[in-house]
Amino acid sequence: MASMRKLAGLLFVVLLVLIPGVPGFAKTTITFWHDWGGEGGEVIGSLVNAFNKSQQDVEVKVVLTTSLGQKLMAAVAGGAAPDVVLLDRYTTNEFAANGALTRLDDLIKGDKLLQPSTFFPATWREANWRGAQYGIPTQTDSRVLLFLKSVLEEAGISAENPPDTWDELRQASVKLTRRQADGKLTRAGYVPTWGNISAKDYIWQNGGELLNPELTKVVWDSQAAVEAIQWVVEFADFYGGLGAIDAFGGQVDWSIGGPLGPMLKGQVAILYEGSWTLGEVLRNFPDIYQNDLGAGLPPLKVKRATLSGGHGLVIPAGTPAARVKAALEFIRYFVSPETQVRFALGTGVIPANVQAAVNKQLVQDPVRRVFIQAMEFAHIRPPHPAYPSIEGYLWDAWWRSLRHEAAVQAALEESARKAQQVLDRYNKHYGIIK
Repeated sequence: MASMRKLAGLLFVVLLVLIPGVPGFAKTTITFWHDWGGEGGEVIGSLVNAFNKSQQDVEVKVVLTTSLGQKLMAAVAGGAAPDVVLLDRYTTNEFAANGALTRLDDLIKGDKLLQPSTFFPATWREANWRGAQYGIPTQTDSRVLLFLKSVLEEAGISAENPPDTWDELRQASVKLTRRQADGKLTRAGYVPTWGNISAKDYIWQNGGELLNPELTKVVWDSQAAVEAIQWVVEFADFYGGLGAIDAFGGQVDWSIGGPLGPMLKGQVAILYEGSWTLGEVLRNFPDIYQNDLGAGLPPLKVKRATLSGGHGLVIPAGTPAARVKAALEFIRYFVSPETQVRFALGTGVIPANVQAAVNKQLVQDPVRRVFIQAMEFAHIRPPHPAYPSIEGYLWDAWWRSLRHEAAVQAALEESARKAQQVLDRYNKHYGIIK
């Protein structure tokens, strides 16, 4: 009888291990790829560990993966893909167009958290391909005007009401610029070609676009675009042209403070830079960060606009149903307000979750708050697989115009013509046009 009781007890333990839904049931293990090194990778690791400890159904195995995009496509083709991936949202459309990702629409239908209203609109759109959702945004970024309050005040410009429009930015630069007796720059005001800004930002701010809404026509040769780039060219000429700007850049101290180094050293008064630059200033120049660093929204012309990027969580195509379910549980955890706040505090990113982004722990920082406010004006690069292949034509027109090698309109028209040929090839390949 005793032996029978022991056998029954053993069978009960086995059943606890094998029956779904019963404590002790074997967890579903999923593999999670990301390519974040350094402190960001450590924060992600801690969040994953917290998730694994918080429940008994899913175990997430983290794999730090270099050259992630290339390896992901190969893994999907070879039937050996991970179950969830932290992917640059900008590339989501390319993977989706090539059948490498799981479409999420039916899987998240009715889910209260995984809905567009949870996230900044630009972040949700960037993870979409031809009306279908393939990714859930995790974090984002924006670009704003950064400056030292003391430098503006010394020039008679209110740091509490910094330059807010294109015209004000140009006028402020006249007051802020310093030159030697021979005319060489010793301090620039705002340099329109420095920082994390390019032709597309100015085109957006002047009311233009890069592609039409259907993503079938290149439109960066519009009148709005021509006027925008012409303004940049004339602004650069105020400093003596691109050659003079480059010569001054060669004398600037870029060795400290990362991209903000020249501003911290007083060699340029205003820079247009991204939210990711704040971490180095906060770590290495805390007094400046707390007492002298100021921020202003993207300058207004026809409208305000900032480029916004970031990452999203995707599920590769071919993932078994059980692991898809587990991956979605992990995704819900990662984009929940609580986790998003922890992610932001640990890395300095802007949460994609709007509720998390306006958490008082984040918006109490006046500089960070401006970056978060700028998300209201966020624009994304055209979500089309062809865009990485055609953006170079826009850059070429930008530099040719600035070097006065071609008139702005002619440069933009030629670049748009070349880009259109590439876009048409892609659209025919994907069946968007015949």
